[in-house]
Amino acid sequence: MKVQFHKTRVVPCHLAPFEERKALELMELCGRCAYKSEEKITQDSAKAFVQMLKNRGHLSVLEHSNAVFKIKPHKMTSPSDHSLETLRLQFLSLLNERAGFHRVAMLQKDDSPVLAVAGNFRSWIETLSLLEQHSPALHAFFGGGLQKNFPSIFAGEGSREHGLPFTLSLMGEEEQLENLQNHVHCDLPAFVFKFICDRGITHEVVRHRALSFTQESTRYVNYKNRGMALMVPEELEACFREETGQFGEENELVRLWSERGRMIFQWYQDDLARGLKPQIARDILPNLLKSEIFVSGRWSGWKHFIGLRDSPAAHPRIRVIAREVRKYFENLGLKVSP
Repeated sequence: MKVQFHKTRVVPCHLAPFEERKALELMELCGRCAYKSEEKITQDSAKAFVQMLKNRGHLSVLEHSNAVFKIKPHKMTSPSDHSLETLRLQFLSLLNERAGFHRVAMLQKDDSPVLAVAGNFRSWIETLSLLEQHSPALHAFFGGGLQKNFPSIFAGEGSREHGLPFTLSLMGEEEQLENLQNHVHCDLPAFVFKFICDRGITHEVVRHRALSFTQESTRYVNYKNRGMALMVPEELEACFREETGQFGEENELVRLWSERGRMIFQWYQDDLARGLKPQIARDILPNLLKSEIFVSGRWSGWKHFIGLRDSPAAHPRIRVIAREVRKYFENLGLKVSP
């Protein structure tokens, strides 16, 4: 099978959705990317797939999500009697070292205080376990909101009365973005991108630990039938035609890289033929191997990524990615100084 070449690409998936159906569909897409089993996606496959991941403890894929709650004093209660600030401090105190997994912000809406609390599904699963041990009321409060809005993930949580004088509701994507644009410290929304790049670049991407990642797995993907794809090395970019996926001219460098690719792919197939599993045969695969990776994170994490990777000191192909990410956020009115 022929070795193919591809250019580095960035596919924005925009904000992590707040509606359960869309959230499940995004998580399924991310999870199936790891196994390259996207062809198994159907109109109603997402719920069972994500529940399977949760039951097996594969919670990293559930990080490509975001649940942002708005908390207000109950209408029948004076805000001064039960302060949102007290609730904020209590929540952060209970989280302790887990505080970094959530975003907590005090907002003003129509001259009334609102406490916003954000976290991805993995964060909420683990935080609920902590709250169940140390604060049954807060466990019932947040667990009830999660069960109501995301029953496929949080069934059975928050079944007790919480007794707290607050109301809780979800914050939609538009409101999350508006808050971020008006108050940059209000780091509530999560942004999701798909990068199509080489394996060497994914090793650099995953060093940004404030972000979340799910990438194509060379352990489980068998390239024998799929064929091997490589990213275009810098010295071949001038003669590569992205619209056709072909090189516009056949020169010495094109022949060199094509022969290298064919040789490596043949070695890989030979190892499979003598009985090695893909997770062992992958040892021969190069850093230039095409890889797809979903990356999620909040503005603070992406700002740090752009600042480091859109730099003359960065690798040329990760700088291509960082520039595209920068453009995306600039179109939202969010800028990082060059």
